[in-house]
This record gives sequence, structure tokens and C-alpha cells, in this order.
Amino acid sequence: MVVENNDRETIDEQEHTTIDEEATTEATANEEAVVESEDEKKYKELEDRYLRLQADYSNFRRRSTEEKARMHAMGMEKLALDILPVLDNFERALMVDDVQDEKFYNGMEMIADQFRSELAKNDIVEIDALNQPFDPNLHHAVVMEEKEGVDENTVTDVLQKGYRLGDRVIRPSMVKVSK
Repeated sequence: MVVENNDRETIDEQEHTTIDEEATTEATANEEAVVESEDEKKYKELEDRYLRLQADYSNFRRRSTEEKARMHAMGMEKLALDILPVLDNFERALMVDDVQDEKFYNGMEMIADQFRSELAKNDIVEIDALNQPFDPNLHHAVVMEEKEGVDENTVTDVLQKGYRLGDRVIRPSMVKVSK
């Protein structure tokens, strides 16, 4: 019977050892799960920070590009507004009826054409106003006159040409309008 008691003790020890090993394995698994969950949290935090940083950089690039384009457009508008009076004077000079020197006149006409061409290359175009319906977004009416055979609110004369830079009016046309 002594042998049986030893066997029981051995079996109890084995069961106890097995239970201890299972508890140790379970504790190790729990610790690993905690470590994995902390690692996952850190990874998710780093991933979130990375994505936010990437979005911030993308927004910065977009804003910088937009600002650069806006500054370019403002510079073009200022330049156009500064040189349009020069073109106006060229065109007034070309309206003279008494031409003394044909070559000089042709040279002036070529310079005015080159001016218009360079403006058009830079997306600065004249607003077509003559015989068009009056549009307060494009035209600045300075004279209202009655004119037979012309519909009401029609531009009858252009006193100063207007210009657009792309879709934006940089100088409205000064016009006479029928009433």
C-alpha cells in the first residue's frame, strides 16, 4: 500500500504540476496578450499620427499651390491694369483721320497689334461690348441715350474697352446704352 500512496502522491504532484504549468502558460499568454495589445495600441497611434502628418502635408502643398496661383493672378492683373492705358492711347492715336505718314501709321498699328497679341497670350482678352445687351457685370454705363432702331438696354458705343483676365473682369467696358 505504500507503493499506492507514493503513486497517489506522484499523481497528485503531476496533477498539481500540470495545473501550475497551465496557470503559468495562461499567465504567460495573458502577459503576451497585454504586450500585444500595448504594441497594437502603439502601432495604431503611430499609424494615426503618420496619416495625420501625411494629410497635413498634403493640405499644406495644396494651399501653397493655390496661394502661388492667386499671387500670380494678382500680379498679372496689376500689370494688365498698368499697361492697358498705354494700349488705349495707341488705339486713340490710330483713330486719327489725317494720316501724314503711312509708314509711321502702319508701324503704330503693328505695335498695337503686338500689344493685343501679347495680352491674349497671357489670357487677357477684350470684352465684346458693342451692340450687346447691357450687362452690369461686364459694362459700366456712363451715358444713356435714346436711339431709334436699337433695342432698349443695348450698348450703342464703347467709350473705353473692357478686359478680362481668364473669367474675371479686370476692367469693365465704359459704354453708352440705349434707353
